Amino acid sequence: MDEDILKLVSQISTPGFFVTTEIIQSSTESPKGIEAFILQKISNIKAGATGRKYAFRENGWQINFTFFPTNQVVDKRYGLMNKMIKEKKKVH
Repeated sequence: MDEDILKLVSQISTPGFFVTTEIIQSSTESPKGIEAFILQKISNIKAGATGRKYAFRENGWQINFTFFPTNQVVDKRYGLMNKMIKEKKKVH
């Protein structure tokens, strides 16, 4: 069922946004409002909402969606940060 949800999300037209999906809790009952939820959140963002991460809950499902605009640099709050740890060279 999780694969069906991911496929559904990938087929929703979201011009200007890349949407990531994180399934937190799943159920045997299929959620029906995912597309409307995603489109509403995109509309909210275009209208000035500053949030980019939203939790969808329906029929026992909890799915977190993060919306990344494709025309600008990802805000540091939502970007993946690479950290380097330098090791001291050992002298033999």
